[in-house]
Amino acid sequence: MHRRFVHLLAFTAVGLALWPSTAEAGKYDLDLTPLGSLEQQGSNTVIVQDNAAFRSLSSELGTIIAPQPMDTADSLGLSGFALSADVTINTISASQNYWRNTSDGADTAVPSMQIMGRKGLWPGLEVGAGATHVFDSRMWALTGYGKIAFHEGFHHLPIPSIAIRGSFSRLLGAKDLNMTTAAPAVTISHLFGLGKTFSLTPYVGYEALIIISRSQVLNANPSCDEFDDAYNEDPAACDFPAGDPNATHKPASEFVFQNGGSIVRHRPHLGLRMIFSVIRVGVEAMFVPGGKSEGSVDGETVVDGSGLQQQYTVSVGLDF
Repeated sequence: MHRRFVHLLAFTAVGLALWPSTAEAGKYDLDLTPLGSLEQQGSNTVIVQDNAAFRSLSSELGTIIAPQPMDTADSLGLSGFALSADVTINTISASQNYWRNTSDGADTAVPSMQIMGRKGLWPGLEVGAGATHVFDSRMWALTGYGKIAFHEGFHHLPIPSIAIRGSFSRLLGAKDLNMTTAAPAVTISHLFGLGKTFSLTPYVGYEALIIISRSQVLNANPSCDEFDDAYNEDPAACDFPAGDPNATHKPASEFVFQNGGSIVRHRPHLGLRMIFSVIRVGVEAMFVPGGKSEGSVDGETVVDGSGLQQQYTVSVGLDF
């Protein structure tokens, strides 16, 4: 019975994640082209990149795709195994231009789903892997983590369990974006047993999220291919500024947002895990203050202008 339930949970989670996907681009399939533009400066046509907008957008998206902890400080033990599906509502600064210009009408709340499997390797040591999907997009992130509970098991005394954890994610399915996240964290929890089959475990933790982001090659003048004459049936369409008799014909328009240095977000969180027999249910809330980390691109100081983000997660799974 337990095996059938595991299969049902896995198929349901994957089905829900794939359900909103269509052949057309989703609301959150980002197009970074509007973050670059051509400008005439004297006799020269130059590409102007909004590096601050790119850094702020990367900061908020990285917070969404990074793994949710959704677990206590106690480890699963040598023979332990857990499987869960976690649905999260993430807030973003949808009114900011870096979302308005790159998404197809982003909402303030962005839903995502995380599917995670966890395995205990030794008392105090645990690893996990899974995937996160941003709904209404083609974006997925492969995720993994490791945890060491160096103080646990004092459940009959008012002494908390303490664990350190490290997680990572790698973004897939974003045509314009390369992104990786890593996060060291610490968690404190205490288990309260109610009878032989039911337990409640509240926990609090802190995570320092590190986001590394850069773009693919982009085109500030997407209607014109600067290298392919056959593509441009009307050569005048590639002139910039359009209609100017002194316009530059087919000016260089390709650009890349370089990695401007690590983006750091602070993710304090609190949660509650409930286990009845082998059924695991959890809730968690994260409050991520606005970003302030600075980076450098070609000597220009770029500031993360992301806003406060909140993440509320409900988790259902099995714990053996």
